[in-house]
Amino acid sequence: MSKNKSLYRNIIQVIFLLLFAFLAFNGKMQLWIIVFGIGLLISLIWGRIYCGWICPINTVLRTKKYIYNKMNIKELDTPNFVKHSFIRWVILFLFVFTMIISRRLNVQINMILYVLIAAFILSLFYDEEMWHKYLCPYGALLSFTNKANSKKLEINNELCSQCGLCAENCPNNIIIINKEEQTISNKECLYCFKCQDVCQFNAISYNKESI
Repeated sequence: MSKNKSLYRNIIQVIFLLLFAFLAFNGKMQLWIIVFGIGLLISLIWGRIYCGWICPINTVLRTKKYIYNKMNIKELDTPNFVKHSFIRWVILFLFVFTMIISRRLNVQINMILYVLIAAFILSLFYDEEMWHKYLCPYGALLSFTNKANSKKLEINNELCSQCGLCAENCPNNIIIINKEEQTISNKECLYCFKCQDVCQFNAISYNKESI
């Protein structure tokens, strides 16, 4: 991924973070559901672009990750009990159920903002993979719709030096490096292109070939 694309991604992330803050400050967070819907449609064609380019939670966590790396702060690994696939579907159900009940009772509960706060607090202690891969309710939907996406990130094993930088910088820990073959599990890929950013051998491409 070129430096220009990396810059564009950062600009887009900041713009949507400011939009999120504007909606939250003005009590109009329900409008963010429109952004959610667009993100789902995009994932059918280009993958979970919402996660890597738009999601305000990911933007905040990227900043946290940068600070932790600079200060050499070690994050805790994701607990095994969190890794059951049904957990984030339960969280999604509770999220939707709470929104419906609050609307019926005419009680304003800013669930999206609370989810952002909860994700940030958890990620202060644990690897951000815990939120992106196992807890995010919207991520559960995107991992499902992303199956229809034909564009994938893949590693050219002939060009790869097996340095491990891509796996080290992947926020979702979905890159597998071994002696035989290097692969990317695209189902949970956030399409943040961090792996491309750090690859010195241009071994990672974004194309239409399934992995």
